[in-house]
Amino acid sequence: MIFSWPFKDSSDGDKKITREDERRIVAQFKEWLPRILAVPEVQAVITFDQVISYLQSDRPPNSAVNKSVVIRQNHAQGQLLGWVFLDQNNSFVSRPDGTAYGRQLLARKLDGKLQQNLGNKDLMLVDIQSQKSGFEEFHRSITDQYQQWLRDILKLPEIVPIMTYEAAIQYFITDRPSDPRIEKGAIIRQPHSQGQLLAQVFLDSNNDLVRRSDGKPYGRQLVAKKLDEELLDAFGNKNLIIVE
Repeated sequence: MIFSWPFKDSSDGDKKITREDERRIVAQFKEWLPRILAVPEVQAVITFDQVISYLQSDRPPNSAVNKSVVIRQNHAQGQLLGWVFLDQNNSFVSRPDGTAYGRQLLARKLDGKLQQNLGNKDLMLVDIQSQKSGFEEFHRSITDQYQQWLRDILKLPEIVPIMTYEAAIQYFITDRPSDPRIEKGAIIRQPHSQGQLLAQVFLDSNNDLVRRSDGKPYGRQLVAKKLDEELLDAFGNKNLIIVE
């Protein structure tokens, strides 16, 4: 659910966001840009649903955090879009190392639904809690499909000492099949006796696993002894990352 200004939060103890807060948040976002995770590729188009998926997967591992803001800025290549999470005092939620939870990316275009929700403003408030049930259902759907096709997904024999966020994302770029049905990727993690079992699969527009002509899903599985901090942060307290 998207709330327009002014925002009246029903949660006890939460401060209402004022116009002054709005200006402060935008200014702080510009200042904190170097400390916000950036998606390296320029997106042709970013959709409202993609932003909501990102918000759920990037959410800090703190159940008390239930507000996020989406901020847009003009850019030479299109639109700079970023999102951060707010605490009860409407301040940015950050990690112990001082970096902000959230993400930024460049998109050449915004889809109609996202453009409509932003309107003529450059800041949009999102109540994450109201999106929670839909995301959990989506999470279960992907995980259930993975379990169903577990034996048919290519498994790499070597154990990876450490899997980095950069390497995980790069796989979806360099190894993306030339199948027009593919819309996005998913990374699923599960505990393993030797570390973490990671599966990387490709999804269509209905969020179903895309399969080859032989019926087996595109993708791979591997065991990593460790995940780097950036990948751990991307997972947060969840076991699924969506890669657009």
